[in-house]
Amino acid sequence: MKKNYCNEKWAALICFVVICFMQFLTLNAQEKNANDDDLLNALKFHPVQKDVEYDIPTEDEIPQCKIRIFENKTGYIVTNAQNQVLRIFIDKNGDRNLDQWSYYRNGIEVYRDVATSGGGKADQYRWLNHGGTRIGVDINRDSVIDYWKSISAEEVSREVTLAIANNDVARFLRVSLSQDELQTLGLGKNLNDTVSKKLGSLRGGFIESVKSMNLGGNLQWYQLSAGFPGTTPAGGNGNSADLTVYENTIATVGVGKETKQISIGSIVKIGDNNWRIIDVPKFYDESTFVYTFIPQAAIQTGGGQADSEVIKLINEYQKLAAEIQESPANQRPAQHKKSMNLMLQIINLSTTDKDRELWIRLMADEIMEAAQNKEFPEAESYIDQVYKSVSGGGNAELTAYVRYRQIMTEYHTSKLDEVQAYTAWMTNLENFVMEKQFESTETGLDVMMQLAGNREMSSRTGEEPLKWYSRVVELAGSKPIGVKASGAIRRLKSVGQVLPFQATDSTGKRFDITSFRGSYVLLCFWDSHITDAGTLTGIKRESDRLASLGVKTVGVNLDATVETLNATASKLGLSWTQLFAQGGLENQLATYWGVQNVPSLILYGKDGKVLRSNISSINEVQTIIENDK
Repeated sequence: MKKNYCNEKWAALICFVVICFMQFLTLNAQEKNANDDDLLNALKFHPVQKDVEYDIPTEDEIPQCKIRIFENKTGYIVTNAQNQVLRIFIDKNGDRNLDQWSYYRNGIEVYRDVATSGGGKADQYRWLNHGGTRIGVDINRDSVIDYWKSISAEEVSREVTLAIANNDVARFLRVSLSQDELQTLGLGKNLNDTVSKKLGSLRGGFIESVKSMNLGGNLQWYQLSAGFPGTTPAGGNGNSADLTVYENTIATVGVGKETKQISIGSIVKIGDNNWRIIDVPKFYDESTFVYTFIPQAAIQTGGGQADSEVIKLINEYQKLAAEIQESPANQRPAQHKKSMNLMLQIINLSTTDKDRELWIRLMADEIMEAAQNKEFPEAESYIDQVYKSVSGGGNAELTAYVRYRQIMTEYHTSKLDEVQAYTAWMTNLENFVMEKQFESTETGLDVMMQLAGNREMSSRTGEEPLKWYSRVVELAGSKPIGVKASGAIRRLKSVGQVLPFQATDSTGKRFDITSFRGSYVLLCFWDSHITDAGTLTGIKRESDRLASLGVKTVGVNLDATVETLNATASKLGLSWTQLFAQGGLENQLATYWGVQNVPSLILYGKDGKVLRSNISSINEVQTIIENDK
């Protein structure tokens, strides 16, 4: 595979939409392979935005790829020889035009073009998973982002770097705080005037700064250096609302073979994941700190002036990490080994505990991932080395984090058969959470929840999972994970009980389970991610059949937004009542029931009592009903 950065070719779009239309008219209502022309046309698609890293099969690999049409004829899926997804194109609203184009890297979606109101042309661009968190909005559909709906502080600093590289003042201003956004911050008059003045000089200041830095177009973003973000509470300096900011931030960039640091200044939070800059970028000067909202003495710089040797090592590591993704499988073990050795050097040279911990966690994650992909035979040796370096160091959270990944690495590299390896893995997890130093850590609590969930699916008795859920409640109390464990206990103990359940549906109407008394009610917890694998389609098909037996299905949606819920429900023709609350898998509905994974199914009987609270497959529902009669 190779990666590419390129614009969407709208001529290919028109061609592909025509192909989609013809296939919609002629294909049977079942998944089937399309012909070679369809595949080639599908692979001509490119993301609208340039800076996307995604898999593009080589000419030799294309003949091994497949394109399939969705069973309900609402889109295409393209896979490679390993059956990893490369592309998914969808018609979400049934108007016979594609309106969602998803691009994948290593089988994981990293970018999505979306036509939110149909019409076959994107007006929203989303980076996902390893691709980032950005959501850009294109109001007039001219392929240029008009504003950022969501973007992290790190991604903001990268946008500034790219704006400098291309002398693109418009790109720079898109991540700058606007005067309208300034008014939403509720700053006191003096501070508001100070920031307003800065904003007024950004355009001209950026143009002059790009000239003076004279970095040229060969500029690569490496990382954002910043301390912890700080929150100034409402009431201070006359502010009417809390304000969260990063002060004195620095972008480390590559200029050819050199590494330089650019001062980004203050970065202000204006939404859940939306950040803006207020300062003109310039070369970093350690004698001058850039701060606006928090007094300089209170700022934790977190080692902004990085040691040159560390920066050199980081540059080598990042370059190698990119090369590994493109390399043949037989070269990856040696590359992973080199990458791990670079990280060990960075860890040893780190001057702050925060930096050291960050790289240790990253190294543990990468060892585990390389082991999972069967690409690093020495994974166990290296993770053992990392664990020994943190064990007994007094940082229980970090030690637990590494120990869990050591257990996962051992599982992925096990030479035992599948059953024996799984049994050993579960035993290791149980031993892990039995250790006093680990049981109260975030990782320890997460593992207890994982153990409880696995025991639920492997055993029909609730004794074992209840033990772990109860332990989480004992240790975590009112923390979110403790509240969720309490919900799981409530769910497991609900069998044979009339358990109240009230919520709000996707239209805002109140729902009460008692209104369905006299019918079997199947609660189906789901989100749109399970539609790609066809899971939800199968549940819908079976629930339609069960309706003839008097079973009423009620969806409990765990998507991030009601718009996503509605789009998926419309696409699949879900006629169920759909309950919804903000918060995804951690929302109040999932928490009330202690649901950790989707799909999850709970069945109420006609008498209003819970019949089963941990159904693993909808195919079990009819048997449960027959046994109830």
